[in-house]
Amino acid sequence: CFTGGEPLMATGQLASMGIYKALKKKNNLPKSMTFETNGTQTLREPFKQWIKDIPEEIFFSVSPKLFTVSGEKPEKAIKPEIVAEYHKLGALGQLKFVVGHKQREWDEMESVIEQFRSLGVDWPVWVMPTGAREEEQTAGAGKVAEKAFKRGYNVAARVHVYLFGNAIGT
Repeated sequence: CFTGGEPLMATGQLASMGIYKALKKKNNLPKSMTFETNGTQTLREPFKQWIKDIPEEIFFSVSPKLFTVSGEKPEKAIKPEIVAEYHKLGALGQLKFVVGHKQREWDEMESVIEQFRSLGVDWPVWVMPTGAREEEQTAGAGKVAEKAFKRGYNVAARVHVYLFGNAIGT
């Protein structure tokens, strides 16, 4: 799994191919590789060709940042045309959103999902409750799960919050 920061920045794409090459040399290739990304980085031609050429499964876990939750401006954080490019590579994937129980967050998420769907990105949707601390996450988790299930979405905990509290991640 390639994660942390943004693994699909140009340097990350090159590094991923280098890691693959090193693992291949040691006869230790994985059967699949996941890229945890925010979905804003254009894939470079060498990386796209590499994905097409290797036999291993590629999975994109795309977590767009919603303005109502993160404060990131949509024009910077929501790039459905870029994620559609990932999808066209024949790769598997998922759309993963962090939301609370507020309706405006759900309205924005639904609008963003529709943008992806309109470009053919039909990956399943996963929803995780907001909260930097376990208490915050637990307080809204039931409402978030109920809303998600009613819409046919999957639900997951933000495991790092449960394991490490405020120590890492968002």
